Amino acid sequence: MFICDEAAIDLTRVHVGAKSVLHPKSSVLLLDAPPSSSSSESPLIYITIGERNILDDMSELSLSLATAESMTVGDNNLFESGCIIKAKSIGNNNWFEPKCEVGDGVVIGDDCVIGTAVVVPPHTVVPSNTILVRLPDGRIIQRHHKEFARKAKQVLQDRYIGAFTEPTSQAYLPRNHRMKTK
Repeated sequence: MFICDEAAIDLTRVHVGAKSVLHPKSSVLLLDAPPSSSSSESPLIYITIGERNILDDMSELSLSLATAESMTVGDNNLFESGCIIKAKSIGNNNWFEPKCEVGDGVVIGDDCVIGTAVVVPPHTVVPSNTILVRLPDGRIIQRHHKEFARKAKQVLQDRYIGAFTEPTSQAYLPRNHRMKTK
């Protein structure tokens, strides 16, 4: 995992998978959590983030224990700048564009795109291969992902994650930022 020092995350209560990237000013927040016990017991993990996820600057994943017991994020997801995600469950290979908002209790399938400034209401189920786009008049339309577009999106995500996690890349995070350690 590649977690910049300026990212807000409690690594004792959040599990982050291999090759996941948290940029400066990204946040993974646990709201209404009981205080950590000082006993030798391992603290409960409330948020699980899979492998190869990217949280861009100013993106936020948050879980309120008043509304859900846990949050699970699959593998290969991209959370762009300014998105606010409160979902209960997120599948694999999803793309959350800038300034989108996903409400409490939402379930997102695999291979979805949540477009710029789209607001997904609480307790919505977004099926796999769905694209949600906001039109200039504010309406949100839903489309089914075409196979060629899904593959192209995955290639872009793979290149993006590689740029930050491969030591030979100019954008390699440990070369350019202070990193958190557990």
